[in-house]
Amino acid sequence: MSKAYIFLGAPGAGKGTLGEIFCQKVNVIHISTGQLLREEMAAGTELGKTVKELIASGALVSDEIVTAMVDSRLAKEDAKARGVMLDGYPRTSAQAESLTEILRKHGYEGGVAVLVDTPREILMQRLTGRRLCSNKACGASFNVFTAPPAKEGICDKCGAPLVQRADDTEETAINRLKIYDTQTAPVIEYYRSRGELKVSPNADAPIEENYAVLEKTLGL
Repeated sequence: MSKAYIFLGAPGAGKGTLGEIFCQKVNVIHISTGQLLREEMAAGTELGKTVKELIASGALVSDEIVTAMVDSRLAKEDAKARGVMLDGYPRTSAQAESLTEILRKHGYEGGVAVLVDTPREILMQRLTGRRLCSNKACGASFNVFTAPPAKEGICDKCGAPLVQRADDTEETAINRLKIYDTQTAPVIEYYRSRGELKVSPNADAPIEENYAVLEKTLGL
């Protein structure tokens, strides 16, 4: 039986980058709820049509629909054979309970929740320090705290001005972290109470070092 790894962590924790490396090294399938939404819409399934209508109307995609998509993907043979890493699900304790039942139903060994535990000050630096090249053809990304450009405000690659996105401001970052604390804290406690939570400290260090800590946490 295969495992399902659930990566948890605040915005800016680096769980997405760590998850990508993890999937490549361990050869599990990366399941992103955002990708599932796009695939269902592209395939034109009944679920995809419903999602498309909701998005077009500006409505939120419900827990029930997201859970149905995850259920459908976890039922496929490639996922059951190789195991999966879930990104963006579960976001609530209700979703966590649903996932436990889905894994049981499809014969998975169980879930392993990995909390990428990053200090708040590092999260704020990562969330507010990002600067993007204004030249869309270039697309370079920098961080004024952790990976600054050689010349302040100027792209190293093409010389165009760097800009800060509206959703990378301090106010937005604080709000995102508040939402995370409110919604995800119960999910963390859910897995902790079941003995399925592993905490991987994430520091202000190169990604290779943080991944090495993750591997040690998981006993890989």
